[in-house]
Amino acid sequence: MKQLVIIGAGGFAREVYYHSQLTNEYNSEWQIKGFLDGDIKLSDEEYKKLPENIPVLGNVDNYEIEDNDVFTCAIGSPQIRKRLTEKILRRGAKFINIISPSTTIFPTAKVGQGVIIGLNNGIGPEVEIGDFSIINNVTFIGHDTKVGKYTSIMSHVEIGGGVKIGEEVFISSGVTIIPKSKIGDGAAVGAGSVVLRKVKAGAKVFGNPAMEF
Repeated sequence: MKQLVIIGAGGFAREVYYHSQLTNEYNSEWQIKGFLDGDIKLSDEEYKKLPENIPVLGNVDNYEIEDNDVFTCAIGSPQIRKRLTEKILRRGAKFINIISPSTTIFPTAKVGQGVIIGLNNGIGPEVEIGDFSIINNVTFIGHDTKVGKYTSIMSHVEIGGGVKIGEEVFISSGVTIIPKSKIGDGAAVGAGSVVLRKVKAGAKVFGNPAMEF
């Protein structure tokens, strides 16, 4: 039986802990071993919110990987998630996908490794989800859309067909992205925004229509 180690111990890590228990693989292919701290040391109050029976095993730097360990990285920031993931990958870590059975994924869609997909999402035909990306809850991704590695897409996001989303992009809750739009690497889209055409790499945009600020 594999042992799942969740990188991160904050609020989103707690969400992933519960998501993981809803997957088809829980208790049949792996069990939950514990959490690893990320870059930021949490407060005592945050640690008290973690499940009592699931320990914090250390952090990415000092944790000794065991043969039956598998990992997921439950950190919302694309840049921090990339840094910690690549650090432990270099030491031989193996990542699995955490995908809620309430999500519909078309058979012609492609999902990379280390991906987290939450509750009640729709992933359309020929969609490509890059490695180590996060799709939170109640988000719909239209046909032929490509999502780059280490991208975070939060809840209640509507993405039209043929959209190109780069790597390390952060898309906040309630965003609408019009079909065939392009969002460059490292961009951030604020909550409730409407993307009509193009967001350049590294830009932070907000509003309807989404504009740089």
